[in-house]
Amino acid sequence: MKRFFILFVSGFLCCSFPMIFTSADEPLYTLYSDGGRLVIQNNDGVISLQALDARFPRYQRIWIDSQSHIPLWTITLLDQDGQRHTTNALEGKGTIREATKQRMQMEWKNLQPGNLKITATVSVKNEGFEWELEADVLESDFTLWDIVYPEIGPIAHPRESHSIVPYGWGLQFDDLLSRRLDGVYPSAVYAMPFTAISDKDTGIYLGVHDPAGHAFRLFVGRRDDPKTAGLGVRHDVEGMGQVNRFRVPYAVTTIPFQGDWYESARIYRQAAMNTEWGNIPPLAERKDIPPWLLDTDLWYCGPCHDEESAKQVLAFAEYFGVPTSAHVYQWHQIPFDDHYPEYFPAKPDFHDAVKKAQEAGIAVMPYINGRLWDPATDSWKDNNAETACAIDEKGEKYVEIYGSKVPLSPMCPFTKLWQDTVVNLVDRLVNDVGVRAVYIDQISAAAAKRCFANNHGHPAGGGTYWIHGYRDLLKRCLALLPPGAALTTEENADPWNDQLHAWLLVNTRENDGDVIPLYPAVYGGRAISFGFQYIHGSDFSERYPFRLKMARAFVFGSQLGWVGSQVLDEKNATEAEFLKTLCRIRHESRDALQFGELLPPVGIKNAGMVSWTVQTGEEKKQITQSAVMASAWLTPDGLHKLALANVADEGQTITLTITRNHVRGEEFAGIQAISHDKQISVPFSRNPVGDWEGTVVLPAVDACVFTINTTDVKH
Repeated sequence: MKRFFILFVSGFLCCSFPMIFTSADEPLYTLYSDGGRLVIQNNDGVISLQALDARFPRYQRIWIDSQSHIPLWTITLLDQDGQRHTTNALEGKGTIREATKQRMQMEWKNLQPGNLKITATVSVKNEGFEWELEADVLESDFTLWDIVYPEIGPIAHPRESHSIVPYGWGLQFDDLLSRRLDGVYPSAVYAMPFTAISDKDTGIYLGVHDPAGHAFRLFVGRRDDPKTAGLGVRHDVEGMGQVNRFRVPYAVTTIPFQGDWYESARIYRQAAMNTEWGNIPPLAERKDIPPWLLDTDLWYCGPCHDEESAKQVLAFAEYFGVPTSAHVYQWHQIPFDDHYPEYFPAKPDFHDAVKKAQEAGIAVMPYINGRLWDPATDSWKDNNAETACAIDEKGEKYVEIYGSKVPLSPMCPFTKLWQDTVVNLVDRLVNDVGVRAVYIDQISAAAAKRCFANNHGHPAGGGTYWIHGYRDLLKRCLALLPPGAALTTEENADPWNDQLHAWLLVNTRENDGDVIPLYPAVYGGRAISFGFQYIHGSDFSERYPFRLKMARAFVFGSQLGWVGSQVLDEKNATEAEFLKTLCRIRHESRDALQFGELLPPVGIKNAGMVSWTVQTGEEKKQITQSAVMASAWLTPDGLHKLALANVADEGQTITLTITRNHVRGEEFAGIQAISHDKQISVPFSRNPVGDWEGTVVLPAVDACVFTINTTDVKH
């Protein structure tokens, strides 16, 4: 047995040599990062993750259940008949080829089928660990398909932890065994390339910090075995089903961290600065976004194609009294989700309606789709569009069907034909019609497709072609925009941040989870979002759903609305007045809510509750939500502000808790919050744990923004 000794320093366990042994003489190889400990076990050639611990002075947690194991990697191969075969790290014997204080290299040979050789590494990188893998198939009868590495788990005490997923605004799901969130980056489901788990005190972050722009799949939660949970990445091979050797072209990062969803977002925020799209400057410094878009507080959503609908747009903007822009649908003669991309000719009075709205100071932004072509159209045949559509592994075009029931085909953005098609549409709208912006639907929402076309000039399946195809498309669109014009899209997948000007976020579905401002924690003050969730008819009849959507948009820093003229119906007067209040306060507080940086969550006590009934078919479900919501912001001028909204029909007396993260300076004698209208002053006093608490009375169906002031200590 090799000698070893263990050194305790400030409560942290440190090894002078990375290999130790259990009492059963099973070697354990240990790495230490600034955030915790990782242990790999080699039990007679069966290599597995034995431990991944978060270790901080205040909190420690063992995150891996060491009594059971899941494979560190799983690889799928194809045989000559196209049949899939999988093998994983627990099915063959491996060796530890290298073990230092900073790095471990693991190797598996002669794995079947395919006489497979796997070389995998894990290394220390600051607070966390980086994982890399290379696969070689030595038998020519087999090729590589996809690779899962690493898969972190099984998670210890999974029901006591929650998952954190960058689905739209961000979602948090209690109980890791309750569900599995599996999705593609880039897409609405994984708008940013990371996920995390947490128990509120510590967590494990898993992300891919790839500046090259590859597409891949992330997952978190329940495994096929319903009693175990994990998180990891599935990598699509570049040349799926065609190549025998593949090295994953980026590292996967895992970081033990202290905190919860906000802290996980800040890890990615820092990492994204190393990409073209994540390093966008603050909005206050961006020169590419037109002033009208920076000034917008409210979005109208609906028609604007004739005299009557243009009047509705003007009446909408006049009622709310803040800078308003119009997202216009049904401006084309073809039905919605049908006959794409044959949007022209437009409806006869569309040009005049656009002119009328824009002369009144309302920017018009019409809809086009950025992915879909209808195979039943003449343009499909005339342009031989099948040569440019995304092709599945069977050699057939993908088909998607929406509410119109019309089969539509997603196009491959790497092809010149599809790029030309979208660029020409944008050109006609901004330069011929004269609209101020074009909304190109689905770019940041729909998942990147695995395209297997052999005539597109990109590798089969995996690669960077989807992201860079759209980057090339958008670059061409940007080049033809006149001054003051903008491009927007649906949802917020981030690899086009530097080429788009705003993002419509409306697809975040709770699905029994909690919506969290994960996206603003990364991109708040640097990217413009508008809307919050789809507005349904029952949102008005039940009152609270509409109010909650608008209030959340307000405290999350989104441009408000994305609602039609139905909000002005007399029966919706209370909701319209609430939205008007939010618009007015947002306008006065844009330094925080649009240009500011989101700070950690604010504690709220006695927030009150609202509830309503949702009926789906015969099933009725009672929904209950907090009546009051809050957020904290740091303005570009260094002011700390709190945004509050109350959606209840009754006033609420709440207690807010703020920490040093919400105030300036290290030493101060007291804290006072002053409302945006200077009418309310709230003193804060220190509580037993050293934080600060203040009591705020919020009127019914109202909102407020406070500036936090500190009183300096007198020396």
